[in-house]
Amino acid sequence: MKRETKRVLILSLKIGVGSAIAIILAYFFKLNNPTSAGTITLLSLLTTKWGTVKLVLRRISTFFVTILFCFIFFELIPSHWIAFGLVIACLVGYSEKMKCQNTLSVNAMIAVHYLSYLDFSLHFMMNEFYLILIGAIIAFLLNLVHDYSGEEEYLNSCMIYMEDKIQSLMYQIVHYIHSEERNTTIWKELEDIKEQAEKYIHIAMEYQDNTFTNLPDYYIRYFEMRALQCDILHMLHYKIRKIREMPKEAHELANYIEYLIPFIHEKNDPQPQISSLHKMLKDKQSEALPESRIEFESKAMLLHVYMDLEEFLYTKKKFIDQTTEEQKNLYWR
Repeated sequence: MKRETKRVLILSLKIGVGSAIAIILAYFFKLNNPTSAGTITLLSLLTTKWGTVKLVLRRISTFFVTILFCFIFFELIPSHWIAFGLVIACLVGYSEKMKCQNTLSVNAMIAVHYLSYLDFSLHFMMNEFYLILIGAIIAFLLNLVHDYSGEEEYLNSCMIYMEDKIQSLMYQIVHYIHSEERNTTIWKELEDIKEQAEKYIHIAMEYQDNTFTNLPDYYIRYFEMRALQCDILHMLHYKIRKIREMPKEAHELANYIEYLIPFIHEKNDPQPQISSLHKMLKDKQSEALPESRIEFESKAMLLHVYMDLEEFLYTKKKFIDQTTEEQKNLYWR
């Protein structure tokens, strides 16, 4: 089963089962408007645990604000319809101001209940609070059900895919340096792999929000690192294409890029490759000066390409340095 199909199926089952359980519990406790508990569960079941927890806390905090608005306007204004409109207007304004727009639907439903019953007793207020509490608790418990192993396996496969694509792009850059063949698909592939990296960052963030530890930020940092490397490769290839006449030193650059390709994998610490690059650049200081303007421009552009390669390697170095021993033990098995 495809990941997206599986995700939608699990979410659908959670919402269906959770809404039914919430309504049954509301009937069991003899609450008014028991079906509202099912609606609250539906509206509270987000795709991540932390998202649900934050929404539940916001629902509870804004509940009391809603009660206050209802009490003030329904008590002071004779026309209940006008009072209801003012309550909704205030709730919208409050939600926008406090950046909690996702609580508006449930709060509006509570206002409808007050409009229907016009009961401002403590008993009715607790009835509404219990509806929210039942819906929130059911949503939270059901979001504890998550396919962790499947998500981790998928993210690992995405990492392998990214590494394979970056290696392929680097081979194409090497081929271009040797042949200067302009009819290539590398630009399209660079754009596609960058889009994939952004997509994987979003999936990694969702995975992290479904856990209660800080270790899964490893995946987020990894895909952010690869996305940045894709940007660097894009700039690097653009600069190579700007070279009017490929100097003989360009083949040395191609050989170095080809040397880097096997090291494009998750666990590699690029310090040896960085040291090798620095040695190459130091050796170039003793080379003869360019004899023509075109040669000077070409060599200057090559130097910029080497600087891009250095940034490419330091991007990975930063990722390795920020990876804790605990993360290495967990993810580098």
